[in-house]
Amino acid sequence: MTLTAAGVRPEDLGSDTNLARRVLIEALRVASWLRTAEADEELSANVLAILDGVYKRAVVIGTGALASQGRNGTSRSYRDIRSAFFADDIRNLRSLDPAAGAEPEHGALPMGSFPTDRPLSRLFPEGPYS
Repeated sequence: MTLTAAGVRPEDLGSDTNLARRVLIEALRVASWLRTAEADEELSANVLAILDGVYKRAVVIGTGALASQGRNGTSRSYRDIRSAFFADDIRNLRSLDPAAGAEPEHGALPMGSFPTDRPLSRLFPEGPYS
């Protein structure tokens, strides 16, 4: 079985194939639609652009590197492959899903209608001097 995400293969990302495979596996975890996506040229180019940035970031920050250390050495945290994926990378990968369709015009904001008449305006009507 060949590991691909919308037509993007590990060798498309870079020379460190193990790191590239880990990036692809994490991408498949956060955007599962990539497993079954029919790879056309435009979609593959868009996915590659996002994953290329993630791969380059993973090379720079390194995985398994010490991210933070607590006082007196009581706690340590290490970088993992997920730290190379920023929130906008995940959001962009998910937004490319062809089955999801276009996003609504309002985006993530709530929709609703609000009354223009306020209760205080009935008690204190605005006069000609305001």
